Amino acid sequence: MSITNKQAFKRDELELELWHEDHPQVVPLKFVRLQDALAVAYAAYRINKETYLKDTRRYSELENTTTFDNKSLVKFYWDTKLGNYNAQHVPQDFAMFEPTKEDYDSAEEARKWIKRYVMLGLGNLDDFKQQMVAELNKDQVPVKGMGRIAFAPEFIKRDRNESSLTKTIRIEYRDSKHIQPVGEKVEGVVEFLDKRYSQQWESYNYTCVLEGNLVSFMNKFDHAVGDRMLVKGKVKAHTKNKLFSADETRLNYCKLYKL
Repeated sequence: MSITNKQAFKRDELELELWHEDHPQVVPLKFVRLQDALAVAYAAYRINKETYLKDTRRYSELENTTTFDNKSLVKFYWDTKLGNYNAQHVPQDFAMFEPTKEDYDSAEEARKWIKRYVMLGLGNLDDFKQQMVAELNKDQVPVKGMGRIAFAPEFIKRDRNESSLTKTIRIEYRDSKHIQPVGEKVEGVVEFLDKRYSQQWESYNYTCVLEGNLVSFMNKFDHAVGDRMLVKGKVKAHTKNKLFSADETRLNYCKLYKL
């Protein structure tokens, strides 16, 4: 190739590069039906034993398989299913799965639950809940960025529990009073009304009723809603219930005993 031809070739190559910089290729987003996306999210939720995991857990023991977080399960499913470019980065220890009829049934129930917010309006909802409702009220969702969809099963479960608990407190425990001064010992039989697991503290946060009054505390052991146990602890603070403005006593140093 002559010097003149080489210069022309490089000039054409440079012009082509500059043209691509000025006209970037946009890869169109892939969309899937919300019903399918939710069913996959519920399948991931089922695989993780009805729990939303934020982090993947790998184990040194060969007999223990990797526990993928929900968001990763959903992402790897669609990368594999649709043959996305990212499919080559799916970990080898990821086991492909498929949503069942029960997962689709759960997805349909979730959509029905969300529709009630649309009918009632979104005025009294916080920003996060408004975003979740808007996301779960679409017909189709993009495959890229399914964080809210992956969290949807946990969101629906919490929202249902909150709705039921709010109603219970409003009707049965609206006259709840603070018990004992701060720092005083407390002992009595509690009934568990609600529980939330905190991954940060690796403990359960419980809302209970003691002699008709609301109390709350943290405990590392899993107790079922409806259980009754003897509690011994101290008053940490006098607060208000987060779901309904009723007096609630926060306890700490709690020990629980079977009746």
